[in-house]
Amino acid sequence: MREFTPLQQDAICEIFNISVGQAAATMSQMVGEEVLLSVPNIQFYTLENACELLSKSNLRICGVQQDFDGCFNGHAFLIFPENRSLELVRLMIGKNMPIEYLSELEQDALAEVGNIILNACLASLSEVFQQQFHCGLPILHIGSSQEVLQRCQPEQLVMLLHIQFTLADRKIEGYVIFIMNSDSLDLLVYEIEKFLSGIGPQASY
Repeated sequence: MREFTPLQQDAICEIFNISVGQAAATMSQMVGEEVLLSVPNIQFYTLENACELLSKSNLRICGVQQDFDGCFNGHAFLIFPENRSLELVRLMIGKNMPIEYLSELEQDALAEVGNIILNACLASLSEVFQQQFHCGLPILHIGSSQEVLQRCQPEQLVMLLHIQFTLADRKIEGYVIFIMNSDSLDLLVYEIEKFLSGIGPQASY
């Protein structure tokens, strides 16, 4: 499996930290509470190994999927444990919402969280690489990791970004994952190298 060099990994991690920072600002405005998001690390897996990792601590997960195409293409997911989804729903639609009404709005609220974060990630890639990406509508899946990711092909590779949501008194951990074939991953590496060569010796990475 292809691995990023330390310099490439630092660069892509910084790009995604910028994008989730923008997503956090948008979410903070929507909910009237400071939301901090960070991407502490990025790892690569086969689809099978990614499913195993996601199912280790959580038998059921929520996954918001957005397909994308451009200079490279694939599937983007925001994934978090199903048992923490209620906290994200309350974050989006208000702490005082009666519990009996949450199920009616849950799917829309979770899809909106995914839409904000995934669009910010793709917009950041578009800006940095100066390439256009076209995105599909967000789709919410709930179930086992195999059920959530079943639309992906076994030979595709997974770029997994560990993501942390930090609120005033809560911390929710999840993942943003990009699932691509080997050709698209090669094109991503090519775009990263172009970006790194463009910033030259002044780079802070």
